[in-house]
Amino acid sequence: MQKPALFAAALALLLPAGQAHARKEPPVNTYETPTTWAPLAKSMTDLLNEGWVITGFNNYQTEMFNNNISSYSFILANRNKYVLCFLENPAMNDATSKCRALN
Repeated sequence: MQKPALFAAALALLLPAGQAHARKEPPVNTYETPTTWAPLAKSMTDLLNEGWVITGFNNYQTEMFNNNISSYSFILANRNKYVLCFLENPAMNDATSKCRALN
């Protein structure tokens, strides 16, 4: 009979502490949170040559105008670092990239 009473007393002591801790945390703003978006001086080629790996890809092509423009975006990862690289309207052997660090 003492074990259930002891368990109930311990539980009664722990629950208010957990509830008090939960009340101290600030509310989460789910709409706008600052995110790193830092330009990199290195090209996508440089990053790949350093060991970064492409983990995601997207292609977008406009067809609304006479000059169709293709845009490519890549997610690159290296350990716990992530970068987005963009190629806009690349031509064979003539492409430039814009890369941004996310963390």
